[in-house]
Amino acid sequence: MLARAFRFICLQLVRLFYPRIVVDGAERIPPDKPVLFVLNHPNGLLDPLVLMIGTRRQIFFLAKNTFWRNPLGRFCMEAFGALPVFRQRDEDRLDGVAGDRAAKNEQTFARCRALLRHGRALALFPEGTTHSGTSLLPLRAGAARIALSAEAENDWQLDLQIVPVGLWYSDKTLFRTSVLLAVGQPFDIKLLSESYSTDPEATIRNLTRSMEERLDPIVLQAENADLLRGITAVAAWTGPGTDGLTLEEHHEQAMKLLRGYERLHRSDPARLEAIAQHARRYADALRTLGVRDPWRLELNDIYRARLFGLFAWLLLGALPALVGAALSYWPYRLARPVALHFAGPYPELYGTVKLIAGAALILLWFIVLAVLCGMAWGAGWGVGLFLCMPAFGYIALRWGEQWRELRETLGYAWLYVRHAALVQELAGMRAALAAEISAAMQEVEAAPRHEERIHV
Repeated sequence: MLARAFRFICLQLVRLFYPRIVVDGAERIPPDKPVLFVLNHPNGLLDPLVLMIGTRRQIFFLAKNTFWRNPLGRFCMEAFGALPVFRQRDEDRLDGVAGDRAAKNEQTFARCRALLRHGRALALFPEGTTHSGTSLLPLRAGAARIALSAEAENDWQLDLQIVPVGLWYSDKTLFRTSVLLAVGQPFDIKLLSESYSTDPEATIRNLTRSMEERLDPIVLQAENADLLRGITAVAAWTGPGTDGLTLEEHHEQAMKLLRGYERLHRSDPARLEAIAQHARRYADALRTLGVRDPWRLELNDIYRARLFGLFAWLLLGALPALVGAALSYWPYRLARPVALHFAGPYPELYGTVKLIAGAALILLWFIVLAVLCGMAWGAGWGVGLFLCMPAFGYIALRWGEQWRELRETLGYAWLYVRHAALVQELAGMRAALAAEISAAMQEVEAAPRHEERIHV
């Protein structure tokens, strides 16, 4: 009961941190078969929790054994059905099990096979570690080993489905941002039975390579962070349609631009540089005018229609929001420096640490305030305040978000009214950039087919 309550609270906190978790391709996930999810690993312990929320199912996963070193860590891991994996780099911290790593890992793998045999879902991160790199690390063989051994143990009748999933955080360290889970095409491994029986290690390597090939087209990757940030920004500005992009469309457009970038970099670097210069000029213009979302200028009528609703919401929520801000402002602000201190040089852990630090600080602060209130006016008032504070805090959070939207909408409307010609010029720059990129993309998409015909 306690573990279930803890799991529910943690998942709600993740939903609060990432209020928009979108699954692109959810219909591909088999609902009634054992499933092995294989994913990239950009965001520590939050990755499996985001997957659970997105798929709305219980999913077991592996975590490094050091999380089991104390009672609290053990409780947290087991509340979510995590299983310990023993890494060689942690062997000097295995609490006396040095030299027994392989045997203990085999126990964990046996539990994984049992879960799959009973039709459960298992999530593995075959990169082997969480990281903030801009490309996939070479995949480890553990996921393939578990999948093949599970099928072999069940005479290849398990019908295990391997589902590749690409995780993309719009900004994994920023509170109240979005996450996309791009689901690839599931596949089974029944045809590998013969090769596994004759050469298991070669089959494991081949399956690992197949997992990597299936993750590659759904995980946003680039040679460096600046390029990845630039491509995703340009994708947001130049995607198809006339009303901005959904998260799924943004991801798809960014994937297309990355592929086009690679091909154009090889075939026509001068043209690529010209497009990059155009994009930089447009970005500089947006930055100078303080415009974060250019679509807000071009669709200003839609956003102006929201002004009445925003005004009404802000007016009605002002008083409880003020109370919530007064009650929770300082612990809310302390979460960031605390997370920076404890995450240190590991940005891939920053989101996890920030979530934990924020929740712990706010809970501790609420307890302190409730105790002080109880001491001053009685236990009933203290308990009542403690129960009401989360609601007031959430109202303050939403009020702040609506206030920022109102302020931006008014700013864009003012810019549109006072500088209509400049707004039209910006719209023209965006449309020209989109057309230039679209033409280049069409040419590079056609180029390989043309070269193949010449070769033949």
